[in-house]
Amino acid sequence: MFFIIAHLTTVINNRDETVLKQFGEHLRHIRISKKLSQQKLELLAGISKNQVGNIERGEVNITLITAIALAKALQIELKDFYDF
Repeated sequence: MFFIIAHLTTVINNRDETVLKQFGEHLRHIRISKKLSQQKLELLAGISKNQVGNIERGEVNITLITAIALAKALQIELKDFYDF
């Protein structure tokens, strides 16, 4: 039983990892198109140091509040984040 649960968790995590990496690459593309450094975007969005890099590498699953802050800092609609 433990093996089945562990296996299902791995499958879900692999799927989630793919989505997080795709989202991060999309964020990186938008940030670069706006000619912003990671540090500048962090300052504009009011998020913690290194968080943009973590998001762009697909290492974290961001909250809705963080997504809204990033969208405002990038001067884009929130829905534009999810068009990847």
